[in-house]
Formats: sequence, C-alpha cells, structure tokens
Amino acid sequence: MTGMDESTTASVTLRRQWQQMPQAPETGLVSFRTYLDDYGTGIGGYILADKTGPTSFISLNGSYAYHIDFDRWNTQRLALGLSFSLAQYRLKGSELVLDEADDIAIFTNNVSRILPDAGLGATYYTDDFYVGISIPQAVSLNVRFDGDDGISSIRRIAHFYAMGGIKIITGAEDHIELEPSIWLKYAPHSPIHANLNFQLTYDNIIGMGIGYATDKTALGQVNVMIAERLRLGYAFSVQFSEWTNYLGGTHEIGVNYVIDSGGVYGW
Repeated sequence: MTGMDESTTASVTLRRQWQQMPQAPETGLVSFRTYLDDYGTGIGGYILADKTGPTSFISLNGSYAYHIDFDRWNTQRLALGLSFSLAQYRLKGSELVLDEADDIAIFTNNVSRILPDAGLGATYYTDDFYVGISIPQAVSLNVRFDGDDGISSIRRIAHFYAMGGIKIITGAEDHIELEPSIWLKYAPHSPIHANLNFQLTYDNIIGMGIGYATDKTALGQVNVMIAERLRLGYAFSVQFSEWTNYLGGTHEIGVNYVIDSGGVYGW
C-alpha cells in the first residue's frame, strides 16, 4: 500500500496492549513514506520497537511498491509491493518467571540475535474501493538463543492477510466520507481472524470509527486534524471474554504529519 495516497508522510505511533496484565506488550513505531510520480513507485521505511515481558525486538524496515496504471486517467491501479527488514531479538532469561526456581535446565541468559525477514503483497485500488493480499514475515525464521544453561527459541511464522474497503462520498457538498472495510488474517494452526470496521470522516478534519473482531474484540477510534497537515489519532479496544478483567483494554495513540499531499488526500 506504500504510495497509494501519493503523499509524503511521517508518523509516530505508541501502543500498549492489555494494560492490566503485568509486563504487557508495548510497541512504538516511527515511519516515513513517499510517492515518486515520475517512476510510479512508492517507497517507505519504519523503525519498530516492541517489548513483551522478558522478550523484545527492534527492527529496521523498508518497503517498495510499483503502481501499474490501467487507464490514462490513473483511476485504476495495481500496486505490487515488497518489504525487507532486519530485526534484533532479545531475551532476558533472568526475567523469566519459573515454576521451579531451581530447575537448571531453564534458560537464564540475557542474549540477542539479529535476523532478516521479508514480505510481499498486492493491492488493486480505484478512487472508490481497494482490495489486497499480503504475506508479511514470509521468511518465517526461528530465533534460537543458546546459552550456558540451556536453549530457548522464538518461532516466527508467516501470516496471510486479505483486505478490502469501499469509500462513499456523501453529504452536502460531498463533505462526508464513509468507509466500511474488512481485514482477514490467517496463521497456520490458528482460526481465521476477521476484523470489520466502519469509519466516518467529515471534511477531512475529524474522523470516527468503530469495529468488531471475531476474537470478541470491540474497537473504537477518533482522529482530528489539529493543525494544517498534522493529525492526531487515538484508538481503544477491549475484548469481551472470560479474560477481560485480567487483560484490560488496549490503547494506541498516533501523530501523522503530511509533508506533501501530492495534490490529493487519498486512503
């Protein structure tokens, strides 16, 4: 999807998942993307940092998409994309909580590993809708940690995504945008995960959205243009299950700055 909106944009996102759980997942993201009109390509990159209990990783990521025009008005396009990453995985064995504190077979070292990964995808889009598929983590390497007192590993597997959305322009002077969308995810040995969303945007100033996922999670989000080209967003989700009181909700806040809109405000 890199370059779909033909803009040059930088953003920062912070996320805390399952806030009531000790050592809950925390994620930070800094990203940049742009569209090179002369070459019909979008390029981007981001730095991703994630920490969950004794495990963490930081990755450098680059993405490239080539946009193929299907008509001379550039209203129908197919974008073919590739992504590459280099990630450092870290494990603090000293922070592991053990059932048997004296078990000498348990890994207790603090170690790290650096591994590459790659992904690919395709998106067909017009001014009115888009559909796409992608496979991030396509390399699916195992992260193996060897220490003096044991061996531990983190297995990364490929995830398969499919998505689609429709944009409906309505209201007086076409100030209102409605965007229903669906996102499907599958990983081996797990059920298909579906996420249904609906977003309303007024005059490109304020947007509000709600959603529901098949893991019994309800989602809500709001974003506001707080200055010219600067947008602030907040998202919240909560899972309705027997684990709700133990996990708590998930919070995410993001700031998006459009350096150059490319003459359009697209997806």
